[in-house]
Amino acid sequence: MNFLTNIFRSKSTSTAPVRKEDTAREIEVREKVPVGVDSWRYQQILSMMEGLVHPTVVGNNFLEMFKTIPEVFWPIDYIAKRISEAHYDLKRIKDDSLVWCNRLNVDQILKEPNPVMSWREIVYQHFVFKLATGNAFLRAAMADTFTADALKCQYCSNYWELPAHKVSVVPMEYGYGVPIFGIATKEELIKGYKLDMDPYHDLIVPYYQVWHDRDGMPEFTKRKTFMKADSRLLSSKRPIANLIAVYEARNVIYVKRGGLGFIVAQKQDDTGTIALDPNEKKELRKEIEGNYGVGEGKSPYGVTDIPINFVRTNLSIQELMPFEETLEDAIKIAATFGIPAVLVPRKDQATFSNQESAEQSVYYATIIPAAKAFCQSLTTFLGLEQKGYYLDCDFSDVACLQVGQKDKETVKNLAFDRGLKAFNAGLCTLDDIRAIMHEDAKADKIPLFGKLKFEMDPEELEIVNRIITTQTSKGESNGQKDNQSGSGDDEEPPVRNQGS
Repeated sequence: MNFLTNIFRSKSTSTAPVRKEDTAREIEVREKVPVGVDSWRYQQILSMMEGLVHPTVVGNNFLEMFKTIPEVFWPIDYIAKRISEAHYDLKRIKDDSLVWCNRLNVDQILKEPNPVMSWREIVYQHFVFKLATGNAFLRAAMADTFTADALKCQYCSNYWELPAHKVSVVPMEYGYGVPIFGIATKEELIKGYKLDMDPYHDLIVPYYQVWHDRDGMPEFTKRKTFMKADSRLLSSKRPIANLIAVYEARNVIYVKRGGLGFIVAQKQDDTGTIALDPNEKKELRKEIEGNYGVGEGKSPYGVTDIPINFVRTNLSIQELMPFEETLEDAIKIAATFGIPAVLVPRKDQATFSNQESAEQSVYYATIIPAAKAFCQSLTTFLGLEQKGYYLDCDFSDVACLQVGQKDKETVKNLAFDRGLKAFNAGLCTLDDIRAIMHEDAKADKIPLFGKLKFEMDPEELEIVNRIITTQTSKGESNGQKDNQSGSGDDEEPPVRNQGS
């Protein structure tokens, strides 16, 4: 009874939940809990007991598995590394033009997020935490004098990726609990973020300094994991457990732990088989260990005058078939992160004809959308939109994506031609065409770029028509040259008129 009392008794710590006046009616229907027991602590104890009653080989220490198991490390590193290697730019919202130099220093996070880490390291660390644990926490460290509405992009110069497995979300509690499904602001739901590591046990980072990026659905009912998402590796617990078992079995064989077999006597008399006496066993062991083996001066073949036989008790690597099992488990883990089986490394370094298209599909379906979503959320967190900017990423220099570059250029040319037709019809301005081509506006410096064609005076029309005619004639001549260069070698070249 004392044990249960110690578990459920109230604790007084410096990070106790904030109690406010009960301003809403207590919900009538709730889960039954013992009288006088805090419901949050009750749920926490139940989750701990669940792990004891239904144990599994693999726990939830997925970050440690990322560091120690190659098949878990590879897909996470594959995605995080490629996202971190993209080109990240600061752009203007009004015309999508690049910002090369900003006097407000809002691009500080791209230049030097903190004194000891680069931008690529921050991005890589962010996605490792997000993919391995299901959560990533980016902190914009600011002085306590700044309020929640202060623009981080303008006033913050230190950005840190918090260790996600050590971070817990501290809820704001009222007399009736946490108003998670009611009408509330973020300030009324979350007190802050607590680091469970020395020397920060008593430190709670304000909620407005942390961007919590989840990879899945948030947890609302368990205090220990409040507002945190489960790792997607939970669905691969059994394949990971199989991997650990396979590596353990292979290690046992390689280091020869345990018995390899038994030496059985074959001596016989009229009554049957005769066992070796202690002296014979001792002499046989001494002879084998002293004269035979793979070491220097030892023979790989043994000769003895005692009739014996060897009975094997262990399994070989071939009999265990570990490589097939390892590959199958690695494919399942990679599929959890949206990576096709053809990209999973194999022992024979086999390649497939569709490997390049598979890599393209990973970029288009997984990597690029994740990077775009990262830029959008970070733009909001930093407050860049309030200054007219946003973060964007570019993967145009990726080798496997260059295959479709020609098609993209064709589409770009078609868009340009369509824009010219619309301009000639008086439907858009030259700046509208530049926006389609992702170029900045010029109307503030050259007024005719902001005018429709029927709004231009004769002098401006003459300038525009002359430029358009020149560009059109150049395009037609280039097209003719391409057609001529693409013709067959069996065609006769044009004969020059000698009389001309």
